[in-house]
Amino acid sequence: MGIFDIINIPLGYLFRYIYIFLQNYGWTLVVFTLITKAILIPLTVKQQKSTSKMQALQPRLQEIQKKYQYDKEKLNQETMKLYQESGVNPMGGCLPLLIQFPLLIALYNIIRSPLSYVIQLGKHGLPSIKDVHAFLTSLGSTVDVTNQIGMASEMNRLSTDLAAKFPDANFLNIDFTFFGLNLSETPSLSAPTLLLIIPVLAGLSTFLVSWLTNKMNGQPKPTSGDSPANSMQMMTYIFPVMTFFFSVSLPAGLGFYWILSNLFQLVQQVIMKYCFPVNAPDKPVKKHFREREAEKAERRKK
Repeated sequence: MGIFDIINIPLGYLFRYIYIFLQNYGWTLVVFTLITKAILIPLTVKQQKSTSKMQALQPRLQEIQKKYQYDKEKLNQETMKLYQESGVNPMGGCLPLLIQFPLLIALYNIIRSPLSYVIQLGKHGLPSIKDVHAFLTSLGSTVDVTNQIGMASEMNRLSTDLAAKFPDANFLNIDFTFFGLNLSETPSLSAPTLLLIIPVLAGLSTFLVSWLTNKMNGQPKPTSGDSPANSMQMMTYIFPVMTFFFSVSLPAGLGFYWILSNLFQLVQQVIMKYCFPVNAPDKPVKKHFREREAEKAERRKK
């Protein structure tokens, strides 16, 4: 078993049963994505609440940073004091993301490896992946043994021959065709087809998610020089480009899943924003007259 199989296997069964019920790979991906997104809703709510609290503290944090910019120890002490007084955990927004990461890896594994987790070769009396690959090769198939989506597509095409070769095996044949697109094929830039629309939409939807996230969470505008805002702005454009090239180099089913995941996330963010709005930043407390005069006198001495 792999390190993620504790999640892969049950989700693989879920994907298998959804496909058996719907008999359509594309719609199975839609329902599967919807269910897995619903599982993550509690973590998403927690993350949104943490973002809201942190946003409200930004003016006071900036004031502390400005006041103690030359005293790092005091800066850290005052920052932690503010977090404690406000009941805010600075890692509250990161923890849900870390918890989601193994689940996202598991989802990717299930879609990338249908022979292992959905068709489940090597289990329930079924032949192994290597045995099936050897037989497909003897029939003229050129698909690589590591390309499980491609092998699953070939198994569906040669289902009659497989049934004759393994009469006692009850294979689940997956048809990857969805609205005329074969989601088991890999899009190509050298020979563009309609399938290339999937990497394009994957990149665009990734950009929309990043842009909307920054806008809804009140991301600061980029400034001159090196700053977190500039880094975030850069990532907004880099991630969509990376997503496009990943989607071009992988079977279209993975790119299609990424599009669905982004679309559901967009809807989810709008709902979360409405239900758990980011608080308006707290206004800094106005200083007493004597405190302001003391600060002026201190600046004149310097």
